Formats: sequence, structure tokens, C-alpha cells
Amino acid sequence: MVNSRWPKHKAVAAVILGACAIASLWPSTEEDSTQLLRRSLQELSDGEGPDDTPYMYTWAQKNLRPVARAPESKDTVLFWHIPKSGGSTAKSIYRCLGKHIDIESQPKSILEAEKMGLVPSGKVDIIFSSFPSMAAEHLFDPSHKGRMLAMFRHPVDRLISKFYYLQVATWEKTYRPDWKDIDILEWVQSHNMDNDHMVKKLAGKLQMDEATEVDLHLAKRTVKGRFVVGLMHEMEESIHRFNTVIGIDESDSYNTMCLGQYFGKDLKKTNSNSHPKVKKDSHAWKLLAEKNSLDIQLYEYVLELFDQQKEVIESYASSVDVSTA
Repeated sequence: MVNSRWPKHKAVAAVILGACAIASLWPSTEEDSTQLLRRSLQELSDGEGPDDTPYMYTWAQKNLRPVARAPESKDTVLFWHIPKSGGSTAKSIYRCLGKHIDIESQPKSILEAEKMGLVPSGKVDIIFSSFPSMAAEHLFDPSHKGRMLAMFRHPVDRLISKFYYLQVATWEKTYRPDWKDIDILEWVQSHNMDNDHMVKKLAGKLQMDEATEVDLHLAKRTVKGRFVVGLMHEMEESIHRFNTVIGIDESDSYNTMCLGQYFGKDLKKTNSNSHPKVKKDSHAWKLLAEKNSLDIQLYEYVLELFDQQKEVIESYASSVDVSTA
């Protein structure tokens, strides 16, 4: 235990030096490196910071399984649905694959599902929710831990897509036909309130709240320790990894047919909406990036995790009970 009177900057420096020392001893074989990566992820996910602050959010540490631990057949999956980031496509894929899906899109429905004992009942395979902290805290517990999956997209691209999509999405409760009368720069400057969405959601904050560097720090640690991450622009590889976690046999003829509808020649696109491109050197793009700087930092961190998790996910294959359902 580090003395609480030790200056924080010295404590952090000690942690960094320790990490560098471990890196210098990284084994040369692929098998040993995977084992060490999983072990270090486990130690990170169970530990606390040098000033006795948690490395991650409590709801994740207590109620979600570590990335380092191989999945179990009884695991219930919690899929964080980040708007306009491939979540709707994932829902369609897993419906096609015969998985029992539950959608908890509002806090009220999460609390109702908690009272009904949704997870302990074992009647659902995958829960999709836009409220990761609340869903993990109220639907799972230390005796019924969840396995967290999430698909990520660049925050600026996500918001640009949202702006154009809600102009035409008459079926959505958040349909905004009035946005057709403004350009994207005006929307960014005067209408968009959905900034740093991911960091705020993990912190359990509202749109109107301010996200902080502390929130970002905890978000990174939480995602690293508890989330199997996917990338929207790497959809096929991401779904393949998710399938490994869930225990789906991709060699099964029906499953192969089903996945082929989304990743074969006759590609299905769910909730897709063509729209004008917004250049990265435009004022609107730069302003969105400025207003979502914490989310962009989290996304860039997720890109690193996506590469790091490849070996860990592949190592799951030998320990997962594969289902043909």
C-alpha cells in the first residue's frame, strides 16, 4: 500500500516506471506474451490507483467480467449501443443468429428489468443498452456478472451521421425535420448538445453535464479492463471477435449463411443513411473535434486496445463452449 501522504505525481511516476520495467521483460514467444497480457489486464482490473482511487468505475469492477478472463457459456452479454456506431446492425446480426435479445434503451425499463430478475432468469443472451453504467449496475451483480461488448466510431463521424440521419428518420422518437433548414456549421454552433457522449455515458452523466479529465481517465481504465471493443470501420472482424466471446460457431451452415448476408456480396446495411461528406479541414469538423476532445482521446485509446485484444480474443477460442445456436 502506498503511503497516502506520498505526492500524487511521484506515485504516478512510480507506476509508470514499474510498467516500463515489466515491458522490458516481455517474453519473446507468442504464447507467453498472450498469457502475460491477460495477467497484466487482470491485475489492472482488480487493482486501485496509488492514491487509493479506483482504476475503473465500481459498477464495472464489481459486475462485469474482466477481459483477461475467458468467457463462460453462462455469461450474459451487455452490449453498449452507442448511437450511430453500428449497434443496430449488430442487433440484426444476432437476431439472425438466433440469440435472445433484450433492448433496454431507457432508465425506467432497466429498473423494471431489474425487478423482474432478467439476468438471473437466464432468458436473455444479449442485452443492448445505451446506458452502460446504469445497466451494469442494476441488471448484474457479483453473482451474475456480465460480459461487456461495444462498437466504437470516431466521435466526429458519429455526430455528422446523427445530424443527417435524424433529418429523415421519421421512425425515430428523436426525429428532427427542422434540421433540414440549417447547415451543419449552424447545428454544431447552436443546436448540438451531444458532446463527449461516450465519456459522459460511462460516468453516468447527462448531456448537460460537463465531462472531465478524471472521467476520461476512469473511462480508459474501465474500457481496458472490462470491454471487448469493436470498431465500426472493422465491422466484420469486430463481429467475429464478439462471436468468439459469445460462443457462436461460425462454421455452422446456418450461421455461415446468416453472416454472409451482412458480410458477403449481398451486404445488408441497417440504419444506414447516405449524406454529404464533411471535410476534416472544414470549420464544422474542427469545431466538433474541439467540443468532443475527450471522446476523441477515448476513441484513439480504443484503437490501440482493438489491436492489443486480438491475441487475447484468439486465446478464448480454446476455452469457450461453442454454440451452434
